[in-house]
Amino acid sequence: MKRVAYGGESFITSDEGAAALLDFAASAAMSGVAEVVALPAVLPDGQVITVNLVIGPSSELITSPVETSLAEPDTREAAASLRARALQIGESSSPAHGAAISGGDLDSADPDPGGLELY
Repeated sequence: MKRVAYGGESFITSDEGAAALLDFAASAAMSGVAEVVALPAVLPDGQVITVNLVIGPSSELITSPVETSLAEPDTREAAASLRARALQIGESSSPAHGAAISGGDLDSADPDPGGLELY
């Protein structure tokens, strides 16, 4: 399992959940978006809770391995959702598939379109 430190607090979650959270945070940072995300975590007494976090461009997360006898929370659904959202964010911040940026006809382009002296 992993301890995730965020905003001066920390919580323990599965390796899969922590990895998906980091993937989502990286996508959010690159795309300039912020979203509320939820991830199952486990308390020191073994109780499973849901942690809600605002993840955005300046989120700072740290994960580290933790040895514990606590039962690992089931994060499969949350991790799959985080990874899907990370992909969706990445796709929405990229040019559309098949879109081309045209430079026009470079052979006939005016080398000085603004009338400036080129050196």
